Amino acid sequence: MIGRTKKPTVKDVAALAGVSATTVSLVLNGKGEGIPEMTRDRVRRAVKELHYHSDFTARAMVTRKTNLIGVVIPDISNAFFAACVRHLQVALSRHGYDILLCNSEERAENDLHYIRLLAGRNVDGLILTPSAEALTEKYETEVKRTLAEVGLPYLFLDRYYRGDEPKVVVDNAESSYRAAKYLIECGHKKIGAVAGPFILNSSYNRLKGLRRALEEKGLSLPDEYIVEGKYDIETGIRGGEKLIAADVTAIFAFSDVQAFGVYESVKRAGRKVPEDISIVGFDDAQYSALLDTPLTTMRQPVKSLAEEACRIVLALMEEKGEVENVQLPAELIIRSSVSRI
Repeated sequence: MIGRTKKPTVKDVAALAGVSATTVSLVLNGKGEGIPEMTRDRVRRAVKELHYHSDFTARAMVTRKTNLIGVVIPDISNAFFAACVRHLQVALSRHGYDILLCNSEERAENDLHYIRLLAGRNVDGLILTPSAEALTEKYETEVKRTLAEVGLPYLFLDRYYRGDEPKVVVDNAESSYRAAKYLIECGHKKIGAVAGPFILNSSYNRLKGLRRALEEKGLSLPDEYIVEGKYDIETGIRGGEKLIAADVTAIFAFSDVQAFGVYESVKRAGRKVPEDISIVGFDDAQYSALLDTPLTTMRQPVKSLAEEACRIVLALMEEKGEVENVQLPAELIIRSSVSRI
């Protein structure tokens, strides 16, 4: 039987590089500023030659830090959350942190499980986007209690409970107001909405902004002009069909993915965008500019959201400054899906 190769140690690296073990540790931990570059190069070459990897468990026992941040999101297949994770990983890596990613599949029990799991893995902090189910009254108390029990510094990203918890979000009400105001300025008075679940702050705040823009001009938003559903294509198709039958001239989809479904419903009805129906989305998804009729939409500042989340979670971990709640505006991107009437 072939024996297992002995795992190289810091002492082995030090011996090959001709330096002390302390010098090796300083170089590997990025604290070797005062060490000559030639010496640091010898350490790096020795690490590479020996295929040495740091023992993070041992380091964590000494420093009481794992340099890991737990991230819980509801749906990795959602382009918005996928982009958030990408930018979070980049932002945190600049500060020497990696992420442990958990996907709750929009289930509250998974949120609770992953919060406990990440705490058990000794992550240094937590960035949480709760599932829609976790935001219901049934689970709110339990999620908050679990967060208090594990004692991790945490913040909410995009979705949150009403209260003073630290959060980084888009100003959905103001951003939606701007989108609706643009439709009204283009002459539209009968505007329908394809919304997400109203339990989500993103959805009820976007509806709030839409209502405000309409009320300012003495216009109404009757119940038959609102379709609640998921942030998916199927809801867009169903909502588009209902709103076309209601004879609206414009449809505000609360996500670009829903807007894609609205496009399909317009096509099935034998109509055209924007000649017959104008459409506005929210997100500026990857393919929104590539449609036959490019989509006018609100671009979410995903990179800025991730960078702010990174900044705040690090500050919370270091107990620097007060708890912050950050709201960032979305940007109106005007393309070809809205006509003037």
